Amino acid sequence: MSLMHDQIDALIRDLNDEMSRGYRAFSAAVGLNLSDLMAIGFIRDQEGKATPTALARQLGMTSGATAILINRLERENYVLRAQHPTDRRGTLLKVGPAAEKVSSILLSSRAQRLREAVLDRYSPADLEVVERFLSDIVGALRQRNERLEDELAEKKGE
Repeated sequence: MSLMHDQIDALIRDLNDEMSRGYRAFSAAVGLNLSDLMAIGFIRDQEGKATPTALARQLGMTSGATAILINRLERENYVLRAQHPTDRRGTLLKVGPAAEKVSSILLSSRAQRLREAVLDRYSPADLEVVERFLSDIVGALRQRNERLEDELAEKKGE
């Protein structure tokens, strides 16, 4: 079983490397740096509930660096700021019109065809296993990363 685990670990690393490579190429193609692209993706996925603090944590950036990034993205209409509905001092981030163009490119027919070409080779039962595995691994990684971030924040606060 250990050999199989090692092979799966190696494939996950390869998947991560290829995803990162794709994001770097995509960000270059749309004229954004990788942090900007990651920020837009995070804000889009939060569906209007992203805060600057959550974005900073997601990107692993300081609040100052995140403010500079948000200001730049706002100037270029990738991000819009809105007042938080329940916190007068809070700000929510939403994608702007320029980000919609980036999203449409990301979800283009070429990307869709690639996903379909791979997914169509698997039975519905196989896809359920793949989905369960990916969900489990993402959940475990999310928990681990949150613990690591909390430990780092505690060390910085000492």
